Amino acid sequence: MAGEPVRVIINDRCLRNAQTGVGRYVTELLAALPKVDPGIDVLAFYRTYLARRSSQDRQVAPPSRSGGAPRRMPDGLRRLLQGGYELAFEAVGTLRGCRLYHEPNHIPGPWNGPVVTTIHDLSVLRHPEWHPADRVRWYKREMVASLPRSAHFISVSEFTRREMIELLGIQPDRITAIPLGARATFTPRPVEMVRAWLAERKWPAEYLLFVGTLEPRKNVPGLLAAFAGLPEAHRRRFPLLIAGAGGWGTRPLEDEIEAAGLTGQIRTLGYVADEDLCWLYAGARALVWPTFYEGFGLPPLECMATGTPVITSDAASLPEVVGDAGLLIDAHDAEGLTAAMRRIIEDSKLAEELAQRGLARSEAFSWERCAAEHAAIYRRWAE
Repeated sequence: MAGEPVRVIINDRCLRNAQTGVGRYVTELLAALPKVDPGIDVLAFYRTYLARRSSQDRQVAPPSRSGGAPRRMPDGLRRLLQGGYELAFEAVGTLRGCRLYHEPNHIPGPWNGPVVTTIHDLSVLRHPEWHPADRVRWYKREMVASLPRSAHFISVSEFTRREMIELLGIQPDRITAIPLGARATFTPRPVEMVRAWLAERKWPAEYLLFVGTLEPRKNVPGLLAAFAGLPEAHRRRFPLLIAGAGGWGTRPLEDEIEAAGLTGQIRTLGYVADEDLCWLYAGARALVWPTFYEGFGLPPLECMATGTPVITSDAASLPEVVGDAGLLIDAHDAEGLTAAMRRIIEDSKLAEELAQRGLARSEAFSWERCAAEHAAIYRRWAE
């Protein structure tokens, strides 16, 4: 029937936890889709039927020791619960007349109809040493088996698209690369307001910043080694703030800091909610993000959108996101990272130039554009 909405069901179960990359992707996509294409009716299954409260109301207490990883559910129990969830998901989607299933997190469940799947990165397959063994087994078993279920794939970068072609053997015409966006809350803030906000929390007025889950691929030990290479006067004037909850495979961060002789020069903040993160970005001298591997890289983009310079690695998708608007370094080169931090600290003109370049570059990435390209794919496969 003409004018009938295109009904799509999305597996938004990632919203049950504090939001990191995939959760933010789903949240922003759900918010932007009605604006760019009101004719698409998206059923957010978890949020509609299972969530007890809005994911935006969820807070995570920072771990007492920043490297402490969350406890993982036993593999057998997780598979049992997953099976029950998938049965309910498919039954409700069918009853609600959904014509397309969007899986935003790598591995789709069963569905009697077209499926679109988003792949954020393939680090589990490319670097299994960075992940717990049960997760690696799950991906090797379930991801390969699930590939034929998807009519089309979305990757969040051209880098991930190339990885999918190489590692999974997916035909190029089955993959559309759609970059993510910078959220509207990440904008430049007046300097005096930022200073007041920092002073209220008794945080340093000047600092370098790292943001992200503490896990092996983020290269936090390399960051500590590079920071230790700065002159002591620089380290005391620009301490390093580390914002992020502990992930799998890391020692308590305080132990790493003490072992590096940096106690008092590095401050761990634990998980930082979005309403604080935008201020934290705005007050930093620079974001220092020497990650080994990323499918996209939201922190550099959102930091650039606040008008703060970025130092990040030249690996994986990061050149696509940052371009010439930041300082790109070899993540394995601690001395090169130290030199980049010194340049940002010592050269205020360079810092301001990079801030302006980053701000301009961030404007090319929007959630409205991202959602519009998703809507076009939904229509192609559902109509």
